[in-house]
Amino acid sequence: MTQEFNRADLSALLLSLGYSAGDADGMLPELLAMQPPIRQAFTTWWAQQTGMLPTTPVYEGYNPASLAEQYHLRPVAAFLTLDWLATEPETARKALSEGYDEILSD
Repeated sequence: MTQEFNRADLSALLLSLGYSAGDADGMLPELLAMQPPIRQAFTTWWAQQTGMLPTTPVYEGYNPASLAEQYHLRPVAAFLTLDWLATEPETARKALSEGYDEILSD
């Protein structure tokens, strides 16, 4: 796998992780629009397939591994939540503190 990914690659990954086709289609635009450092961490995680989430990058005190552990998020949801923290920090922090993270982990 190269540093970049496309819709077909992402769709196949999401389906292999147990997401439904509808959920996968809904997540694709968000995955394709991730901030560059988060996208890099995601592609590295995907390529290595070790199951271990990275501890970088860090936004608002969180990283993919800490989000997954602290909020019981699946890996893809952890990356998307980190991207949300990077782009809308106040809204994302508030949602996490109020428990809206459960929506992302489904």
